[in-house]
Order: sequence, then structure tokens, then C-alpha cells
Amino acid sequence: MIDQATLQTATYNIRHIATGQYVALKDTKRTSTLIVLQDSHFEHLAWVLDKLAGLEDTYHVRSFLQNTFARTEESPTAGAEIVSGTESYPWFIRPAASGFGDFYLISPYSDPSLYWTIVKTRDGTNATLTNNPKHHVYWQFVKMSA
Repeated sequence: MIDQATLQTATYNIRHIATGQYVALKDTKRTSTLIVLQDSHFEHLAWVLDKLAGLEDTYHVRSFLQNTFARTEESPTAGAEIVSGTESYPWFIRPAASGFGDFYLISPYSDPSLYWTIVKTRDGTNATLTNNPKHHVYWQFVKMSA
């Protein structure tokens, strides 16, 4: 767990608050679907947040294992899958609410009314976007040791 004021460029696990599952790559292909798992190999769970200069709360989310970026459609919509790809994609990552703990909302930079979510709570469920801010949208960034 990290303090909201210190969400910096570093390597993290991204943990779903409601289920305790972690974001992982479905497989080792260069373009892979992002899923959630209770546990997995270290490499599949590690994500590098690259803070973008000049843009508040905006990051690239990059797989430590594949060096590919979490992304979605150019014009994102509710229900769209979050996948990995070779082109960078900006994400708006902000605290869920003041005094709410170290919980975050993750949205496409181009549409902050959409949020990362999971539709089902079982292992292997795809990470998707939702426009319902009350549907499993809270995430925690757990900094990994060097």
C-alpha cells in the first residue's frame, strides 16, 4: 500500500479492492487481454507506472514482463476490454475520494467517466471498462520492492 501523494513512476501490483485479485496478462503474447487472478508468477503481476510530465494524475501502465502497455480502444466505450499493446496509452489514475484510503480509480485519459472494472469475481475474468462508478471500480497500487 502506498500513500496517495507518492504514486510515482515505479513498479506495482494492481490489486482489485473488492476481490483481492491482481491484474495480470492472460498470456505472453505481445497483445494480450488483461485479466485478474488471486495469484500468479511475479512477472505477470508486475506493472510499471510511468508518470507523464505536465499531466496531473496521468500515467502509462506498462507490463514489466512484456514491456507492453495497458490500453483500450481509441474511442473507449463501456464494456471495452483492457488489453496490452505496443503503443503507449494514457490513463487517468486518481484517488477514489479524500479520506477513502489508498484506493484509486483508473480511467482512459480521453474519457474519465469510464473506469477499470471486472464483470465477474472469478479468476481469469477480463478487465473491462464501465460507466458505473459503483461497480467494482476501486484499485490499490502495491509498490514492489526493488
